[in-house]
Amino acid sequence: MAEAAVATSQGGVVGDLRNQLSLLVSGIDQEPTIEAFKNGSADKSLYVAFLAQTRHYVALTSPCLEAAGRRLKALGEHPELADLFFQKAEEESGHDILVDDDLRSLGLDPEKTLAANPPGEWITAYNSWITAATNGRHPAAFLGSAYILEGLAVERAGKVAKALVASSSIPKIADAVTFLDLHAEADVGHVDDLERILADLDDATERDAIVMTAAATRGAYLGMLDEVARSRATAN
Repeated sequence: MAEAAVATSQGGVVGDLRNQLSLLVSGIDQEPTIEAFKNGSADKSLYVAFLAQTRHYVALTSPCLEAAGRRLKALGEHPELADLFFQKAEEESGHDILVDDDLRSLGLDPEKTLAANPPGEWITAYNSWITAATNGRHPAAFLGSAYILEGLAVERAGKVAKALVASSSIPKIADAVTFLDLHAEADVGHVDDLERILADLDDATERDAIVMTAAATRGAYLGMLDEVARSRATAN
């Protein structure tokens, strides 16, 4: 990762990440899966497919935060950031269970549903990338993924949840949007905090790794939605 470079804008790393987030948000709005959630045409299998893929990457968030913190400690770098990673790992712990709760609200067994719907190619790629990044030379790269996913939650999660409840005919959908609702509210302050942290990082290679991870996260998320649109979940 350290050997590949991405262009840095005049806005610095925060400007680059804002640009990546803007590209993701505009891309999200063109995705058939999200359009179906908004206009009420999504059936249960589409939403379950989305939840399953979401669960497969969210389950890795807390372990990767802990790994990034340990790696920073081992490298003797950014002790305050390492402590923040440990704190965020605790905050994120159990968020995957929110997806399980949503699946149960839809009348499904989470374990069986997830087993029948393994990670797609894009989530498999994302999980491999983020695991390697957090255990690599620049574990702060995880900040790129955190910024993109938390920024996306602020920009779109609440709107999508409201649209689903308002327009979808999926039975018990109002009880099955807890993951989206929580992140829409919880991540507002997180994005501001991340921008303050990012502004203090002055190592060019490290900033490079952060932006690259943000771009990889953006691509993986849009790719995941494409896969979800092409294949419906197997419900159990």
